[in-house]
Amino acid sequence: MAIMHELSERDILKICYLYYQEEKTQEEISRLFGVSRFKISRTLKEAKRKGYVTITINDPKSDLTEMEISLANQFGMAQAIVVKINEFSEQTALAQVADAGAQYLRQIVGNYHIMGVTWGYTVYHVVNHLKPMAVNDLTLVQIAGGLGTIEGFDNNTLTMMLGQKLGANAHVIPAPIIVRNRSIRDTLFKEQKIQQTLEIAKKAELVIFGVGMIGTEGMLWESGFLTATDTAKLKRAGAVGAICGRFFDANGQKCWGELDDRTIGLNLAELRKIDHKICIAIGREKVPAILGALRGNLIDVLVTDAKTAASLLKAGDIEAFKTKHLTSDSAVTS
Repeated sequence: MAIMHELSERDILKICYLYYQEEKTQEEISRLFGVSRFKISRTLKEAKRKGYVTITINDPKSDLTEMEISLANQFGMAQAIVVKINEFSEQTALAQVADAGAQYLRQIVGNYHIMGVTWGYTVYHVVNHLKPMAVNDLTLVQIAGGLGTIEGFDNNTLTMMLGQKLGANAHVIPAPIIVRNRSIRDTLFKEQKIQQTLEIAKKAELVIFGVGMIGTEGMLWESGFLTATDTAKLKRAGAVGAICGRFFDANGQKCWGELDDRTIGLNLAELRKIDHKICIAIGREKVPAILGALRGNLIDVLVTDAKTAASLLKAGDIEAFKTKHLTSDSAVTS
């Protein structure tokens, strides 16, 4: 049996040199010093704690990395991906962020079997930037009804195009996103093809989407599904944004149930249950919508640009400050 002995300070420093400088394994070092590998591991941890070893990461984009970590921590996300926009690039800011979203999707999509997708300009750019790859046993499914053709692209075509790029079977919902009344929606829900597609959508483990806005800038307005009266009602109901046609308020909760009852696709509660929700969104005008989605736990990974990220962090800091002082004031009052 090997005799265990205490390591001197000189021994500890030498172990650090051998491990970090000479790149010897913990097993090799344990044999050299006649102690267990567990003791070497514990010694290396202790050396870092005492300051014998410091680790510096030379990250030329440390400001972006810190912003990503701050965003994820502040809003309880799995992670954030922040893009510094190259103002001299031929690509638009949206295209640059969509490219980062496409790269991220390539990294993780192989871990999933059912992927949900929505329509939108942002998703369109992601699909355009995505390089073809073969993903085994992947099913792609639309999680909301269609918009028809807008500026030359249609969401069914977009879904099929993404399916081709991923080598996946694609399922579309052969119905519009919003219908005239609940009775029509209920009738469409009885259609076998729509039923089957929505059942697949409910089993999605991964989804990618953008965030829609209220008013004339939104795709639902452009495609004729919303009127000026609808927009006014949405604003009175406190709506700040939409995901796959489902409008939500500043806390990410459903608002204006009458419109929600005419919408075909997964609702916010069903969307919330999906394990890996990737949102790609940029622009100061979308900050209220992104904040609402974050507060409502509708985003697990956010892909955005540095300016939008800074606005979100600032809004989050103000919110935290108000919450802290309101709590303090109520404690004093009580």
